[in-house]
Amino acid sequence: MIKVGLTGGIGSGKTTVSNFLLDYGIPVYNSDNQGKTLMNTNLELKNDIISLFGESVYDNGILNTNLLSSIVFKDPKKIEQLNNLVHPKVADNFNQWIGKNNNQPILVKEAAILIESRAYLNMDKIILIVSEKSTRINRVSKRDNSDLESIEKRINLQLTDNEKIKYADYIIENNSSLGHLKLEVIKVIKKLRKSTKD
Repeated sequence: MIKVGLTGGIGSGKTTVSNFLLDYGIPVYNSDNQGKTLMNTNLELKNDIISLFGESVYDNGILNTNLLSSIVFKDPKKIEQLNNLVHPKVADNFNQWIGKNNNQPILVKEAAILIESRAYLNMDKIILIVSEKSTRINRVSKRDNSDLESIEKRINLQLTDNEKIKYADYIIENNSSLGHLKLEVIKVIKKLRKSTKD
């Protein structure tokens, strides 16, 4: 079994690539979604977040993600504090997920900040999705109804594609059609499957 990290900046197309991988029978662990779930269900984590950011970030026990985002994205130190709480819980959850899926030849972990968080060190291979900044901004704007300033702030908190490339085993360019993207994903899947047999 090989563990594959899937990463790329905001708006690069990670979810679309994950869906293609799932279509081809490869299990994908979505770190961002699991992190949000854990922030709502893990009592220890909830208490730590309340201690750090105040009770107002939860409405009737449910995380107010918009409020929390508005707090942390203004201050890199606060993002770091939040990540230091959430990432260990996600890492434990991911290890449990691996245990349940250890009969699979390829397991993928999708994470926006796989490299920044150093989670890439636990992966056997890294897939990086790259996309032009203007295309990414356009995608996020349509997806989240976010304004340009907040999108650029989030982009600037992540490493650039050029900084991430040195960590990648496979690079998928996502600047054109879905059909082209799918073909690129299929090429990578073939290489991954071959590597499990070598």
